[in-house]
Amino acid sequence: MAQSVPPGDIATQPGTKIVFNAPYDDKHTYHIKVTNSSARRIGWAFKTTNMKRLGVDPGSGVLDPKEAALIAVSCDAFAYGQEDTNNDRVTIEWTNTPDGAAKQFRREWFQGDGMVRRNQVIDMAQSVPPGDIATQPGTKIVFNAPYDDKHTYHIKVTNSSARRIGWAFKTTNMKRLGVDPGSGVLDPKEAALIAVSCDAFAYGQEDTNNDRVTIEWTNTPDGAAKQFRREWFQGDGMVRRKNLPIEYNP
Repeated sequence: MAQSVPPGDIATQPGTKIVFNAPYDDKHTYHIKVTNSSARRIGWAFKTTNMKRLGVDPGSGVLDPKEAALIAVSCDAFAYGQEDTNNDRVTIEWTNTPDGAAKQFRREWFQGDGMVRRNQVIDMAQSVPPGDIATQPGTKIVFNAPYDDKHTYHIKVTNSSARRIGWAFKTTNMKRLGVDPGSGVLDPKEAALIAVSCDAFAYGQEDTNNDRVTIEWTNTPDGAAKQFRREWFQGDGMVRRKNLPIEYNP
């Protein structure tokens, strides 16, 4: 599901941070406005770093070009000064919707190949869209029976772009599938060999339909050391994804 056109800009009001005022012995709600400033329909979704304290309603939706939505961000009562609030933030992610898609939010828009942008109320902007990567194999990973022992399959990831990227893998089944190394940094045209493993399991008795590994990548900030940092994927900027479905050959 490729969205080859980078998502355009959005505008949030307020633009840089959300302020909750004391006292904090009761629930607070703050409304923010999100406007799709781009020329394409987008799907958007919010995340919070503290689901116990922070809430967002609605948490996701679809906006046509120039359309806006009013979002309620809430903060439940808590013991101010006794709890860590340094990492509290809400992050909005958005991506172009596929051509012809209905105006109904679909989580899979954020899971397929394509580009996702993020905006949190802190700055770490990478305004240049990440370029392409190449994987070998290119479309899927195949494990061959029998499955009564661990299998390991090596894939090659090459940074085909002109900028340094940070990359990270995810799996849909952490119990069965593993990736080593799970993250790293690649200079332009550099490649890495990645071991994807599948632990022993009862083939035919367990659901494998959704098994896949996903690589996400983003440009590293200018001047950053060649050492992977998780926050590159949490700040403002663009993240691209590529899915590699797992096929089990009986």
